[in-house]
Amino acid sequence: MAKKSEQATKLVLKVVTGQKADGTLSTAQRAFAGMNPALADEDILSIGTKLGALQRYEIAAVGRTDSAQIVAE
Repeated sequence: MAKKSEQATKLVLKVVTGQKADGTLSTAQRAFAGMNPALADEDILSIGTKLGALQRYEIAAVGRTDSAQIVAE
């Protein structure tokens, strides 16, 4: 039997930093590590939206990245 160990969650904000010569949007990411893995997606979105209001650039997306190690029980 296997189980997850050392779970980690990161909130990722994708921000629009400008426009490229071909007209597509230029974006960058801002990552906030150390989020509680037990947070619901709605909570992550709420936190991301509030952090986005503090950013210099417009927010294009709020993302969540979960990771964990798998170990034998």
